[in-house]
Amino acid sequence: MTAGPGDVLMPERIAQILGRFPDVVDLQAEQRGEEAKAEEEWKAKEREWQEAAERAKAEGKPAPRPLRREESKTYHYHAPTFRVPRERLIDLCRWLRDNPEFDMSYLSFVSAIDWPDRFEVVYHLTSVNLHNSVTLKVPIPKDRPSVPSVVELWAGADWHEREAYDLFGITFDGHPDLRRIMMSSDWKGHPLRKDYVYEDPQWLVDVTTQRQREIAATGEEWEGRGSRGQP
Repeated sequence: MTAGPGDVLMPERIAQILGRFPDVVDLQAEQRGEEAKAEEEWKAKEREWQEAAERAKAEGKPAPRPLRREESKTYHYHAPTFRVPRERLIDLCRWLRDNPEFDMSYLSFVSAIDWPDRFEVVYHLTSVNLHNSVTLKVPIPKDRPSVPSVVELWAGADWHEREAYDLFGITFDGHPDLRRIMMSSDWKGHPLRKDYVYEDPQWLVDVTTQRQREIAATGEEWEGRGSRGQP
């Protein structure tokens, strides 16, 4: 996502967040640190290569193979983004909403990411009046995928949290009506998890079984899902 003019928080506002919540991490600052470290490592390799090339030239040997810079593996954040411990989520969200210097009155979405070692619940908050926004990322363990619900702060989070519950299996503690919203109530598993394995829900098994019986009663052959072939 490309940052727009409304995504910019002044440095003093970012410092204000970090000062009030010292266990929150500025992921853009972390990104810049990783990029600076990678740049220093690359410059060191360039110096080593240049020294090796000069030695080879003095000794009448071929120059070493030219360096090839690998694509950066640093995750890029294009808008103010913060990593938030789940036990601090509600306090931070309420403060960002109620503090007039931030006025984050609008929650545009709640979603989730399935990483190999964790889930991240993602919140995008916007100040309609001040024209800026922040993204919050809450890491949670896969063996205990739960976070507090923010429905008490933004009623619009209701369906977003239900969707993340339905598709990722993340529990939102305190949600007033946490149930599936996209899949049927008897659906097995959570389709956006990377370990998801599809299983027919019971209603589909029942429908298929009934259809098999109906076709068997006609004496025709059952060809499974899809249309039957022409005789």
